[in-house]
Amino acid sequence: MDTPPPAPEPQRTCSRRWFLRSLLGLGAMAAAGKGIDWMLPRTICRAGEWAGPPSDHFDGQHFFNPEEDTPSPTYGSSPIFRWLMGRSRRTPYPEVEHNTHHPSLAADLPPTDWEITMVNHSTLLIRLGGLCLLTDPIWSDYTSPVHGFGPRRKRPVGIPWGELPRVDACLLSHDHYDHFDVPTLRQLNRRDKPLFIVPLGLRSLLKHHLGPGLRVEEKDWWESVQLPRLSITLTPARHWSKRYHTQSSANRSLWCGFWAQAEGGPSVYFAGDTARTQWFARIRERLGRPDAAILPIGAYKPEWIRAHHISPADAVEALQTLGARQGIACHFGTWQLANESYEETLADLAAALTQAQIPPEQFLAPDNGQTLRGSVSR
Repeated sequence: MDTPPPAPEPQRTCSRRWFLRSLLGLGAMAAAGKGIDWMLPRTICRAGEWAGPPSDHFDGQHFFNPEEDTPSPTYGSSPIFRWLMGRSRRTPYPEVEHNTHHPSLAADLPPTDWEITMVNHSTLLIRLGGLCLLTDPIWSDYTSPVHGFGPRRKRPVGIPWGELPRVDACLLSHDHYDHFDVPTLRQLNRRDKPLFIVPLGLRSLLKHHLGPGLRVEEKDWWESVQLPRLSITLTPARHWSKRYHTQSSANRSLWCGFWAQAEGGPSVYFAGDTARTQWFARIRERLGRPDAAILPIGAYKPEWIRAHHISPADAVEALQTLGARQGIACHFGTWQLANESYEETLADLAAALTQAQIPPEQFLAPDNGQTLRGSVSR
């Protein structure tokens, strides 16, 4: 009589199969993550590069803020991820379908006058010295490397692309996606072939995305570019640079502000992105009092985000330190990049001006599409 075979052990066999499949799945996910970390910093999330001797703000590989005792922190992926997923408290941000202002560009601007039109966020059209300057241009709907992801536009651009006058020079303050928008830069270069004026390390990033044949001036802090009837000086700022989450790609390019000085005419200072800093006093000492100072006032709540941004109260303090004759606010209103609401930002600015006993008309927060003008003060 034949002996029956032993009974199978289905539970143990299934457990082994589940373990092996899980192990293979985890391995595949880890390999995919490594592949993504290898690919993205070399393609759509590529950082700028700079090779040069060390200085008081460059260690030979990375830039840093010299007024800080320790290396400047950059935003980790964890707090940004928590914010994007809505785990931090955000106050309501209005979505506006139509702007209430339309640009009113002067047909003939006198050489003693400046004209500034708010496009959106930190994009402003500056006209002085017979030239058109455009700062940190972004016409995209999302501030991210991929359309459809990241913070989404809340109000229309202030100057429709078809109404934008020819741009002579484009001033890029740093590489963050809300300031260095590749689709807009490509479109601008195809249309106008402007001179791009950038801080150290951004020439390579521009060439990577826009190709050869660019007109680029790449400068360090305090260095200048001479244009017809206009001088552009790169000014220090307290900020950082990064286009991917890895620390190896952080601070590979410099960040800056810009001082535009018309020959025999007005001066306009654009701060870019910055935290509270001693540089405002140094800028006034070296370059004088600007006729107009464009200062950021948004993205300042929660507290950790102020490591590299200024609040409306900080901006009012900067206005006083600079001795600017006219303040113009930027970096607010179009994308919600922090917890504060649009109305909260304006209310905080009004309160800071009242506290400092500064008339509200001396520091304006223009709507998208609003044009402001002024004259040189002697």
